[in-house]
Amino acid sequence: MKYLNDAGGRFKLPLKGDDGKTLATLLWGDPLQELAREGSGAAERVKVRARKRTGWLPASAVGDTGLLEIYVIDVGQGDGVLMRTPHDDAWHMVDAGIRAAEQMTRKGAANFVRWKFIDDLRRDRVTLKNMVVTHPDADHFGGMIDLLSGALPDGRTFGIEVERFWHNGIGRFKDAAKLGALRADRRDAPWPVAGFELKPEGRFIVELLDGKTHFGRPKRPFASDFAALAKLVGKLPKKVSSLSQADGWLPGYAPAPGAAAIRVLGPVRERLAGGGDGLRWLGSESVTRNGHSVVLRVDYGQARVLLTGDLNTDSQRLLLSCQAGEEFAVDVSKGCHHGSDDVDLRFVRAMAARATVVSSGDNEDYAHPRPRILGASARYGREARDTGGATMPPLLYSTELARSVALDFATHARSVAEPKQPFEPAQLEVDFDASPTGYYRRLSRMPMATDLVYGLVNVRSDGRRILCATMKEGSSDFDLQVFQAGVEAG
Repeated sequence: MKYLNDAGGRFKLPLKGDDGKTLATLLWGDPLQELAREGSGAAERVKVRARKRTGWLPASAVGDTGLLEIYVIDVGQGDGVLMRTPHDDAWHMVDAGIRAAEQMTRKGAANFVRWKFIDDLRRDRVTLKNMVVTHPDADHFGGMIDLLSGALPDGRTFGIEVERFWHNGIGRFKDAAKLGALRADRRDAPWPVAGFELKPEGRFIVELLDGKTHFGRPKRPFASDFAALAKLVGKLPKKVSSLSQADGWLPGYAPAPGAAAIRVLGPVRERLAGGGDGLRWLGSESVTRNGHSVVLRVDYGQARVLLTGDLNTDSQRLLLSCQAGEEFAVDVSKGCHHGSDDVDLRFVRAMAARATVVSSGDNEDYAHPRPRILGASARYGREARDTGGATMPPLLYSTELARSVALDFATHARSVAEPKQPFEPAQLEVDFDASPTGYYRRLSRMPMATDLVYGLVNVRSDGRRILCATMKEGSSDFDLQVFQAGVEAG
């Protein structure tokens, strides 16, 4: 496999057809299948296949080195992150939004993952080294059902292999103690970091899930949506385990020269005075589920990226009480809980992210992302340096804001019945209400979405520089920002 290099500092290049017309815009790090070469010297060019298209690139822009790739997928109101670690060419999935059939577009994370592996990488199946569900909420695990099933709503299927499935240990049970049995107890050691007003005593979930049998043969019934996931987890992945900060590093991804490392910073599983360990009850089911999200920090060279799940105020204080604040300092942060303002500003200060990416959706009641967290991310984020050394302010991205649609008005219409009957749009009315009386509007006056540009946010790094890019509206081009990574880069 070949890859697009930085193109002499441009970080993107047009893929040209035989007629010289642009077929697509390629980003730094895009995979290329080399087909032919012609010319020599500065005029040498390479024929490649990329993004399902075949065209030409300057030979000087084609290299052998891939990047750390992170795709924050537009899954609406939810999280879905696909990541490639470059040293082992391995792929990892962290959450996957709701199921595709429940998306307004009928497309979800599995659609993108299938495109990436089957169409873009030209592989015969999806192969994931690690699959992580940060916590058991349907807007994070629903799309995993599509992936593990290898099926899309439109009838297309794909093969899939998953080496390891990771989770936070919390289940969704059908009956009482729906997150797992609770026990009143206290932690058996002082807080490592003082000043966050946490008591040692509390209630703790002590009925925690771990291996494949806990999913495939549960001791008591799961809630219906979680049961569908559990059935697949009990069959497909080769290994299944829970994760917590006690693991330190994701197995196989401890620091090593030239390799990407993956640090596990949450959830905080506490050793209890009464024996065993547990996850602290944070006041309600939803706050507890969200707060104990698996938190991963990806380190590659000078670059650091933090994947935060749905952390909230209580869990952020818990994290900061157990680990030094500098553990959370990063170049890029996936914004907590879709841009909710249930945050402790000390955690935002600790992250000091140069770029914050919020995964949020349209047509939801939460008003995400909230102005308070957008302001705080900018206020407490670090400045960066671009590749020329100029100062850059903190960057804010949102999958919801990056999404756009093409609008148009109908000029002709016809019935689908045979014989097909043509109509003028002014002769037709449509109803969106589905009530008995209906609320009809003239078709000729209705702007319609004719195309959808998904709000995918690309994050890529060679360990020294970080690229953040989104597709422009109305073209295949990208808007991108590139900045220097590392503590001294701001």
